[in-house]
Amino acid sequence: MSLASGNTFGAEYWSDNKRIAPMMPEISYVQKCPHCGKYYIIGRQEVKHAESGMSFDTGELDFPETKEAFRQLSEEGFLDGNEETGVRMMLHRAYNDYYHRSEEKHTVSEEDKVLFRGNALWLINNALRDNLIKAEFYREIGEMDTARSLLESVTVENDFLKNIASSIKERIDANDSDVFKLNI
Repeated sequence: MSLASGNTFGAEYWSDNKRIAPMMPEISYVQKCPHCGKYYIIGRQEVKHAESGMSFDTGELDFPETKEAFRQLSEEGFLDGNEETGVRMMLHRAYNDYYHRSEEKHTVSEEDKVLFRGNALWLINNALRDNLIKAEFYREIGEMDTARSLLESVTVENDFLKNIASSIKERIDANDSDVFKLNI
């Protein structure tokens, strides 16, 4: 990675809690080793092939890579719940990147639908604490009644969150499960 500006000017915020900030590029939580091809969580690995101190971290993985990384890391076993949550959030957002945020339109396979749904339910049941984001994840997997019920239980005090809740409700009413850009 080269030096880059570290500001959020021009950032986009999405309903799945993803921020895309062009002037603040993100490095994926998981990377693929350029030497052996295996995926690894950057926080748990020592640098072996970077005698010069140069980083091999190359930005974000796409959905097919993230799916492959998720399978490999699941089989190897996560060290703790934070690692699993981090990889699962990556998988959730990479799916949305590939199928909903991408300029190129992809047809969702049944296998990917099942994976996305199961992963979202795992996140809802094990990692997400806020009912607003839980409602959004239920909406994204097409469980509109559950999303509506959760959303009705949410009390929001500030205008920012009221706007998000209103946007989620509009999409529930329209039976729209696509991730959407927040108007901030």
